[in-house]
Amino acid sequence: MIDNYSHYVNTVLYTEASIPGPMDNTKECLELFNNFNSQIMLHCSCKTVCRFHTCACLQKSGGFNYISYEESGKIKYLLNIGIEELPLYMECNDMCTCGAQCGNRLVQKGPVDGLYVKPCKIMNKGLGLYTSSFLLKGTFVCEYAGELLTKSQAIARYKNNLLNGMSNYIFCLNEYSNGNALQTFVDPSHFGNIGRYINHSCNPNCQVIPVRWNSPIPKLAIFVSLDVAPGTELTFNYGAHSNHSKKLGLTTKLVKCLCNSPNCDGYMPYDYYN
Repeated sequence: MIDNYSHYVNTVLYTEASIPGPMDNTKECLELFNNFNSQIMLHCSCKTVCRFHTCACLQKSGGFNYISYEESGKIKYLLNIGIEELPLYMECNDMCTCGAQCGNRLVQKGPVDGLYVKPCKIMNKGLGLYTSSFLLKGTFVCEYAGELLTKSQAIARYKNNLLNGMSNYIFCLNEYSNGNALQTFVDPSHFGNIGRYINHSCNPNCQVIPVRWNSPIPKLAIFVSLDVAPGTELTFNYGAHSNHSKKLGLTTKLVKCLCNSPNCDGYMPYDYYN
């Protein structure tokens, strides 16, 4: 993965991709480390261009993940928004025989060029992530990278953040397949990439898609969900609607949302896991 960005906050160490958090002797932590160090054995034997009828990775995904277009004489790729409801996005991995120019290798090549961090126009929002170039719908922006935590570690960190009045950056990805639920917790508080600066919006212009290639642990890949003009702040919805939290009587834990969208819920999303 190629990542030429750096942090604007010197207390955070830059990591191009998510890494395991602190090791402990619990079963769930050992399972997390084992999955992180595992190699997905599924791979294709394509020699040139990966095609659906011959590529095992595309068949596992159920279709073409990305569509190609030409820009300045170069072929680039966009997320195939029309298949965004697929249960799995599987890119070709290190065991595949297809080359680096394979159209099923996008997220693994790193963030899009032209991202920059600056203070947001809305007071009290802090820093935000912006684009200096026009981004077509379906463009891969970057990974939301940080420390991979177990559920127990994520809950403990959240409680510590709450107790000490610290901001909470922990993201929980919920995946459902064949009646099974899988949760991936990522915290970019201490280790993270450029994605940590993307703010929440109730009317976002980006979305998070779980993408896998070498490891069974998904990458939290952020894609533009509509065309975005230069100078625009990039945002995604952080999770469950705050209205759901209000119904659970959790309003004392909610943080006021500053996205300023016409359909703003009023509060930042909050999910209760224990």
